[in-house]
Amino acid sequence: MKSTTRVLKSALPLYREGAGPKAVLILHGYNGYPHDMYELAERLHSEGYAVAVPRLPGHGTDAEDFLSSGRRLWYRHMRDEYLNLQSRYDEVSVVGLSMGGVIAILLAAEFRPAKIVLLAPAVAVRKAIFYFTPILKFILPKIKRKKDGPAEYDEDRKVLQREYWSHYYSKTLAELNRLSSAAKKRLGMVECPVYIMVSEADRTVPPSAMDIISAGVSGRVTCVTLKKSPHVFFDGPEKDFVLDKVSDWLQE
Repeated sequence: MKSTTRVLKSALPLYREGAGPKAVLILHGYNGYPHDMYELAERLHSEGYAVAVPRLPGHGTDAEDFLSSGRRLWYRHMRDEYLNLQSRYDEVSVVGLSMGGVIAILLAAEFRPAKIVLLAPAVAVRKAIFYFTPILKFILPKIKRKKDGPAEYDEDRKVLQREYWSHYYSKTLAELNRLSSAAKKRLGMVECPVYIMVSEADRTVPPSAMDIISAGVSGRVTCVTLKKSPHVFFDGPEKDFVLDKVSDWLQE
């Protein structure tokens, strides 16, 4: 049977060659898509960086594709993207949002990026359901959730709402759970400078994620707490502040 899976235009990867020897790998989060990170990528590219915003396998397509993915596929794909940049540029940094931040920690533990930026890193999650997914995936594979977002969506976001955001998928959440646990166990192996940003208004990742990482990593840590931003900071009222702070810190 011919597959009907297709990638949404706003979920397509974004790649920009840089004017110098530095590159930044930019990772979106669980249930997210590359468009979440486009604006940051364009900002960094305008400042001379090469940028890569890959699409996590199973994301930006449909629920069936999503459920066929998992932590090994997610990490392997982003590991390959890091290695591709490392082979072409003298210095590679990693920026990750949510699960992208978890993957950034694992990359920093395995390799030696110049710096990592962790935006709402999912080493802790507010919703209790997250911690029960290793069992729930056998009992309740799909759990309906309340709509948590703008009243109106563009066409691509309507698809994402239907395929990804209308339910909790216990199987893939359990995969994120295991990925998060692995990242926490490897924090002591992270020796590069680390920039952590969390938000008090984030309904997904609590500010305590910052404390977990700060206490565990070996490298220098810079911490910032936002007041009003939702989980995807670039959708919130402090977007410009986030763009400025991340850009400034990477250039230090």
